[in-house]
Amino acid sequence: MIESSFVFASCWSLCCSVKTESRKTMNLQYKKIINGEVDNIPKLKNKILPGCFDRGTIYDYCYLPETNEWQNWMDQTNKDEIDNFPKGSVANELIVTTADTIRYGYMQEMFIMNDIPSLFVGPTGTGKTAYIQNVLFQKLDPAKWLIIEVGFSA
Repeated sequence: MIESSFVFASCWSLCCSVKTESRKTMNLQYKKIINGEVDNIPKLKNKILPGCFDRGTIYDYCYLPETNEWQNWMDQTNKDEIDNFPKGSVANELIVTTADTIRYGYMQEMFIMNDIPSLFVGPTGTGKTAYIQNVLFQKLDPAKWLIIEVGFSA
């Protein structure tokens, strides 16, 4: 369990800092490091990479400490209930469910619940505000949380 928590935490604190186009390279290097396949890094006594990583990248899975299991990000949503947009919805106000929306929403919610400051960065128009607003307005109890928006613009 400690090993899985470490793999998840290091993935989403260190390995997440690379650009999207570098994730494939980071994924391969990270797996080599954890498996002790890099010179001058001792091999670990126990295998700590979960088997699911053989079928995907380190970025494809979330660790669930309650059950000590790894789950694909898309498996964390009810596929029958996602993206049923109401008639008359405005296109620029819709959030299409993807692995990224689930992943970043999960992280943002975890940060909020644990009083961890966060900063979402990226180019204009990539959905940073939408991801954050989705968590703030859809997942937090308004009786418990006061949401104050401050807008910044380039």
